[in-house]
Amino acid sequence: MDGESSSDVTEPLVTPIVVPHRGSLLVATPQLEDPNFRRSVILMIEHGQEGSLGVVLNRPSTRSLETLLPTWLNSEVSSSTVFVGGPVQPDALVALVPTSGALSGSSEITEQISMLDLEVDMDLTEVDVDAIRFYFGYAGWSPGQLRLEIEEGAWWTFDSTPDELMCDPSECWRSVLARQRSAARLLSIYPDQSYLN
Repeated sequence: MDGESSSDVTEPLVTPIVVPHRGSLLVATPQLEDPNFRRSVILMIEHGQEGSLGVVLNRPSTRSLETLLPTWLNSEVSSSTVFVGGPVQPDALVALVPTSGALSGSSEITEQISMLDLEVDMDLTEVDVDAIRFYFGYAGWSPGQLRLEIEEGAWWTFDSTPDELMCDPSECWRSVLARQRSAARLLSIYPDQSYLN
């Protein structure tokens, strides 16, 4: 070691395996080629003994919301952003919104992101209606399935920020990876087509 102490040696750059939790991000690694999840960023809504579920944040949809929104919200939504939340129950509708506190008629996912209950009338003065994001369907895993996929190297788990909810879908995967302090950040420049590498 030529006089260097072990504390002078740089730690290897690795991406640790982290257990997902409500509000964390699940980010597809480059080895995940399933078209439903390739380069996806998923906000975890639930993770527990009964399984896991979340919504894909970066898959835009062209589906219309007009006939699906409750009347209390339909008149307020002008240019909402609609996404494919995942392959499970593709007609189910999930609504997420960035928040700075608890909202009546919502369920807190993180301190800064809430899921709206579309069955309950809400006071829209508490919400930036243009910031609501709608997701058709969701991603789901049976008990133990997600853990196995993470151990196989298909997913990384990171902390979320409200920025991911509002990010440009075409840049979301790269931007989440670029802000990491692990080896994952190096893949933020990984080409879309691996043969170009």
